[in-house]
Amino acid sequence: MASFSGIEKDSGLTHVLSSFPRNAEQLLHLLDSIMCGSGALSRGEREAIAAYVSGLNDVAYCVHYHSLFSDVFCGPVAATQDRIRPLLEYARALHGGEAEGLSQAFEEAVTAGWSEAALYEVVEVCGVFSFINTIVKAAGLAEPGQAPEPRPTAQELVNSYAAMAQAVRGK
Repeated sequence: MASFSGIEKDSGLTHVLSSFPRNAEQLLHLLDSIMCGSGALSRGEREAIAAYVSGLNDVAYCVHYHSLFSDVFCGPVAATQDRIRPLLEYARALHGGEAEGLSQAFEEAVTAGWSEAALYEVVEVCGVFSFINTIVKAAGLAEPGQAPEPRPTAQELVNSYAAMAQAVRGK
C-alpha cells in the first residue's frame, strides 16, 4: 500500500497526526470530548463501540487499541459488546445508512432501555471514528502484533487523547 513519506506501517497515530498537524489538535480535542466526557455511556462502552465501528470499517489498528481500552475500563470487550448489543446494531445501521434499518435499530435500542442520549453518543462515536479510521487507512498503519506490556491502567488512559493533542502540538 502506498503511504505518506516518513510514515511506516508500525508508526502510531500520534506520529501520523504530528506529520500533518493542521487540524490534528482540534480533532484530538473532539475525540477526547466524545470518548472521555461525561454522558449516558461509560468510557469503556464508547471504546467498545469504537472498536466495533473500526471493525466495520476494516481498520485492525483501531480495533486492537480500542478493544484494549474497553477492556481496561469495562472488562472483556466481548462481554461489554454483548451487553450493549442494541447500541452496536444501531451503529451498524448508521454505518449502512439505510433509513428503514436505522429507524428500526433506533426503536429496538430504545425498547431495550437505552436513552436517546446514549444513542446520540453512538452517533458521535461513529462519526469521529469514520474520520479517524480514514486517517489510519490512508497512513497504512498496521495492527500491532501484541498488546503493550505492561498493560495500561485506566488512570494512565484517562487523558490519553488530550495527551496525544499535547504531543502533536509539541512537535
